[in-house]
This record gives sequence, C-alpha cells and structure tokens, in this order.
Amino acid sequence: MQCSVLSLNSDSVGQVVWGVILITSSIGGFIFPPLDMMLWERLNMRPGFPPYDWWAVPPDEVKMRAHIFNITNHERFLSGLDSKINVQEIGPIVYLEKLKHYNMKFNENSTLTYTAQRYLIYLPDDNTIDLNQTIIVPNLALLGILSYLHNANYFVRAGFKILINTHDSQFFVKRTIYEYLWDNKEPILETSRHLAPGMVPSTNMGMLAQIYADFTDEVTVKIGPQWGHKNFFKIEKVRGLPHITGYDPNTCPDTLAGATEGVLYHQHLSKNESLLYFRKTVCKLMPLYYKKEDLMYGVQVYRYNLPENVFDRVNGTDCYASEVPLPDGISDTSKCYYGFPMVASFPHFYTGSPPRDTYVTGFKPDPIKHSSFVYVEPQTGLPTKAVARMQCNLRIHDLSGYYTSNFNKFSNLILPIGWIEYNQEGLPAKVRYMLYFMLIILPPLAIVIFSLTSIIGTYLILKQIYRNKIKREILPTILLYKKQKIDNLGQNKIYSYEKETFLNKSNQLKR
Repeated sequence: MQCSVLSLNSDSVGQVVWGVILITSSIGGFIFPPLDMMLWERLNMRPGFPPYDWWAVPPDEVKMRAHIFNITNHERFLSGLDSKINVQEIGPIVYLEKLKHYNMKFNENSTLTYTAQRYLIYLPDDNTIDLNQTIIVPNLALLGILSYLHNANYFVRAGFKILINTHDSQFFVKRTIYEYLWDNKEPILETSRHLAPGMVPSTNMGMLAQIYADFTDEVTVKIGPQWGHKNFFKIEKVRGLPHITGYDPNTCPDTLAGATEGVLYHQHLSKNESLLYFRKTVCKLMPLYYKKEDLMYGVQVYRYNLPENVFDRVNGTDCYASEVPLPDGISDTSKCYYGFPMVASFPHFYTGSPPRDTYVTGFKPDPIKHSSFVYVEPQTGLPTKAVARMQCNLRIHDLSGYYTSNFNKFSNLILPIGWIEYNQEGLPAKVRYMLYFMLIILPPLAIVIFSLTSIIGTYLILKQIYRNKIKREILPTILLYKKQKIDNLGQNKIYSYEKETFLNKSNQLKR
C-alpha cells in the first residue's frame, strides 16, 4: 500500500514538472520564434550547417553571357568616307560562372577570411554561335598602348611609332570569336613587353581572358551576433585592404565597408536602405535601390535596381574620374587593369549619357535588355534572382601628340569592346523548399505547436491540482461520512436487540 502511494505521488510530481516544462517552452517559443532563432544562429555561419555549406559551394546557376561587336565599316572609316565606326552586336556566347570559397579561417574578432575564386565553363548546349566565326575588331593592343602613352615624352612616342611600322600593325584585325574572347595576341605587344615589362603586364588582350586573369581574391567579412543582422557578411577587407586596390584611401573616400560579394546580403532588409555590392569587373562599389515588392517561389521578395546614373561623376568625391574628365555614364576602371585605359558603362550607353551615337553607330539601347537588378528575400538577405550587365570599353586619349593623321581618327574615342551579363537564374530546388518552409510554413506551424504544448502543459497541471483536491477534501469527507454511519448504526435499538439475540443463540448451540 505504501509503495502504491509513493508511486502515485511520483507520477503526480512528474506530470506537474512536464506541465511546467511545456508551458515554459511554449512561452519561450512565442517570445523567441523559431525563424528568429534560426536567423540569429545563421549569423555564426557554423560549418556543417546548411547556410555555411550552401555558401561554401554556392549551388546557384549563374550564367555569363558575352556580347561582342563586329565592325562593319573599318575600310570606309580609315579612308575617311565614314566619320564614325559602325558596330554590329554578336551574341550571346554563354558560359556558366562558378564561384568557389575555400581556405576559410574564423578570426577572433568575429570575422571570416576566405578565398573566393570565379571561373567560367563553356556551355555547348546553350550556344548557337560558332566560336570559329571570324569578325573584324579593333587592334586593342595597338590602340591601347597608343592611348596609354599619349602623354609620354616625345622619344617614347617616337619609339613606339617605329615599333608599329616594324610590325606593320593595323588598326583593325580579323579574329575568330574565340580568339577575341580568350586568345587575342599581337606581336607588337610581345615586343613591348620585352622592352618595358612594367608597362605591359599581359600579352593576351582577350576580353574574357583579361577579366578572369586575376579573379581569385582573399576576402574578410563580418560574422557573428556581435555585428547584428545589418552587418552580416559585409566586407571588411579584400586582399588585406579596406579599399579597392589601386585607389589611394587618402584621396578616395570610398571604402569596401558595407558592401558584399553579391552572393548574400544582410538580414532583415528594409525598403528605405540601399544595397552595395563589389564587382571587380567594374572596379567600383555598385549601389542598388528598392524598386518594388514581388512574389517569387511563393515568398515575398524585394526588387532593387541599379540606378541609371551609377556611372556618372560625383562632384568632389568621385574616385573614378580621371585626369582628363570622362562624361557622365562612363567610369574609369584602369586601376583594376594595371593602368590600361579601360572604362565601364551600361551596355549600348542605354542611359543616354553619353548619347548612343556619340562614339560609334549601330547601338540599340534598351532598358529591358541592358539594365541591372536583383530580387532579394528580405528576411534572409538571400538573392533569388539577379541580373548584372556592364560594357567594357577602351578609352583612347588625344593622339595628336603622335603627329600622324591616321592616329587622329581615333582621338578621344570610347571604343566598345563588348558587354557581359551575369544572370543568377533562380535558386536550386532544395534552397527554394527550405526558404518556403522557413518563411511560409514554419511561423504558423510554430504557433500551432506552441499552442498545443501550452494546452497540454496546462491540462497536466490542472489535472494534478484536481486530483490533490480530491485527496485532500473530498476523500476525507467520504470516509468521515462512512464512519458516522457506522456509529449511528451501533446506537440503533433494533440493531442492538438483533445483535444480542444472535449472540445468545450462538452460546446455546455451543452447549
């Protein structure tokens, strides 16, 4: 009997404890929702967890589409019949851009240092253009060095003119599409490199070869709760510097602080803030501004657009202006290409600054085809779709110092080389499903679960309270009532007479 009572008491205490645990858990779940806790934990970027694994080897499908320009009137331009070069766009030539992160190092100051490497994979099934097709293109080596040396002393310029004549270098050359993109070499460039190695860092003027020649960087970003959601994965340094390589921090106020690689943005985005991403291709920070809400994969996303004036001059603080001023719509990128006179713009100068036919004819600017934007899920900062487009151009300075009429035809010309589009075409299925579960299913499911645990916990506690009330009040009352009934029966005269008669009969039988 004693063991049974102890067991009953132990069971009662256990149910009360479980009731308290369930109620406490449900209250904690309402105060700290699971989605908030998951986002808070994501700040740590712990290896082995899905956010870290997806970032380390991004599963995103990023297509790189290259568009190049074939010159259709080079003979007429050189002969003076046409005042401007006419271009014909050829493309796209499609590649898959892969991004790898490795050499991860977690630093004591809540930062993460890693190596980011980008490279291209040709996609034969996505291409319809024959890479062996020949086109007429500007001799980038010849025109580039002429422009680079435009303000050099007379003897240097005269020496280079001798090299041009020696190699019989032409202003326009015939190349296959593959050569123009990847293997665009010129004898005069080889000779120039032997004479002045510091002036010619590369002998390959292929458009994509130049862009991807040095696309491996050491990046340090902020992680951990101490930085909060707003600073999550924002760049602190690239190659050990807090500013873009080549720019003097004493004269250029722009730093990498607040920018990202564009793979992840900070969490809990708002509509009134801008996003910054750093793309080495354009050698500057690119701001994105909120445009509208949309729905993608069943979740709410924000669209941020790259403003049309992003390549314009900024009075007093423009790090991307050159000694000889550039017009609005064109930004100097030479510091990211070893001083070679490269400039960036929107494709086809679609913003109208400068007007599309200022330098060449044949452009067909289209905001739909040539603008840049990104769709971002605001809670996680995960880009669901992104399109970045930019045009590479060769800036040719005033060549009148060479005292050659043919050279002067190219003076002060912005010569388009080609333009490229980076297109993140959605998210992999597993990322989409996880995003939908976290944002759409988990919040109401958590409310249901925590409501049920609260009800069950309350039931267990109330049940034990009721059982204890029975033991302490009702059960003693019943026992007392039974005792009183027995006492009253003992005082009953009929009962006493029958009891005495029964006892007398029993005694007689014994005799």
